[in-house]
Amino acid sequence: MSPLLSRSAPKQTPLAERLDALGRAADVLDGVAAGGEVEAVREMLSRVDRRRALSAEHTVIGLFGATGSGKSSLVNALVGTDISRAAVRRPTTSVPVAAVLGAADSDALLDWLEVEDRHHLDGTGIALETAALPGQRGRRARRQEPDTAPGIVLLDLPDLDSVEAGNRAIAERMTGLVDVLVWVTDPQKYADAVLHQEFVRRFAGHDAVTVLVLNQLDRLRAAEREDVVDSLTRIAHADGLEEARVFATSASTGEGVEDLREHLVGLARSREAAAARQRADVREGADRLREAADPEGLPPEAPETEIEVLVEDLATAARIDPVARAVGASYRFRASGRVGWPALRWARKMRPDPLRRLGIGTERDGEGLERTSLPEADAATRARASGGVRRFADAASLGGSDPWRAAVRGAARAREDELPDALDQAVAGADLRARRSSWWWPVLDVLQWLAMLTWVVGLAWLTLNVLLAFLQVPAPPMPMIEELWIPIPLPTALLVLGVAAGILIGLAGGGLAAVTAIGHRRRARRVLRSRVQEVTHEHVVEEVDAELARAAAAARDLALAHGEMPTSPV
Repeated sequence: MSPLLSRSAPKQTPLAERLDALGRAADVLDGVAAGGEVEAVREMLSRVDRRRALSAEHTVIGLFGATGSGKSSLVNALVGTDISRAAVRRPTTSVPVAAVLGAADSDALLDWLEVEDRHHLDGTGIALETAALPGQRGRRARRQEPDTAPGIVLLDLPDLDSVEAGNRAIAERMTGLVDVLVWVTDPQKYADAVLHQEFVRRFAGHDAVTVLVLNQLDRLRAAEREDVVDSLTRIAHADGLEEARVFATSASTGEGVEDLREHLVGLARSREAAAARQRADVREGADRLREAADPEGLPPEAPETEIEVLVEDLATAARIDPVARAVGASYRFRASGRVGWPALRWARKMRPDPLRRLGIGTERDGEGLERTSLPEADAATRARASGGVRRFADAASLGGSDPWRAAVRGAARAREDELPDALDQAVAGADLRARRSSWWWPVLDVLQWLAMLTWVVGLAWLTLNVLLAFLQVPAPPMPMIEELWIPIPLPTALLVLGVAAGILIGLAGGGLAAVTAIGHRRRARRVLRSRVQEVTHEHVVEEVDAELARAAAAARDLALAHGEMPTSPV
């Protein structure tokens, strides 16, 4: 049970709210719970809704029992006249027989119960009517009586173990419709497994509207009666009926009949039996759904640490590291075109831009969505992505029941087929600043061209002197640099200085480009990881969180349906 919920005051939750909560929980659990439990709960809710729409003035009391328990005779004894045929030949009751007290507004209720054999007792003065009249307080009465007699529908039903399948089906159907369940047994069959395991035990928790009757008490010796009644009481407790009343009667001698009649009339007089039965049914429905797919134990949302692990797995699947490296390589490639030695820049055209080779932001498919030209992910990469989603779902559903863990896994993989395209588009659409340059590019570019101009001037000067000498034309005097340890002609100095400066500037620019490229690569990885994180949340995490929220809502609704009241969080 959730720590925010308390079982201390189950009656504080109004029945209408509990019904609504159970209906919502059934809707959430549809597809999660297995075994038809959701459909069974919905059928129960439909029955409760229909019963609430019918007469609230009548209490429907059904007598159920096995063949030979004397059920029909007991009904006659309770009513005070023969309304149901009791005979040696069995089964004797093939259709429900109703003794009705308070004819007004009872027809619609009896029609819903599908009871045709109706005996109206108003004005007959027989025992059941007399006991129900105002002012007739029984020895066990505990409440102020209303001014009018309560409405009672007392049903004699076919045997639960009838050899006629139709008769048994009627009895089974009626167990879900009546307000008060009276289980009638006899000294020979009071411990019958069919009665207790297939019927009585199913209604554990219905103590307030359950009565067990040991009939045919006259067949027991006086010394045996108390032991048999105690044994039946222990069996009832084992069936989950801790507070259900146990009566001992004899329809033939009348022993104990008045006490039983008084108790049943008291239940009808309170006009609470129908609501009590419905509360018990709703509580049982909540228990059934909890048993089928308990939504408690799951975290309120996916753990952040597991989200981070999943993002890394999908980032690997999206191959953001190769793209980030390509961003750095692209920066160095473009930098070399601006700051490299001009004499060698032509070699740059022999190879493509590493980033453009991946098609980042340069190619579009037929729908206009940005795509990359990354090679298809290999099997290991795909396995890591798929395995990451599964591991994330398992971690996010840790502590939950198996049906809910399966539901969370299904939610995590609901959009798995869309992930490859979504990741590719996330990479393709990322703002990688792939075409940006640095402020020092034009500075070094100017210096490179000045260096080149220097050595070109020196080379041209030397070439001119060689040409004049070849033509035997007197050359002008050659300027010399005397300050050095050996005199060097000025053109030669210009040639050496220009070449050396170009090489040094190129090396310096390459070093700066390499260092700056590291920053571009790291920024690109951050941007790409952020994009992958958005895809991860949209395609996986949000789906899982929605399923976890559904589980939390179902847990709250089942708690309300069970009668538990939420408390304020500490």
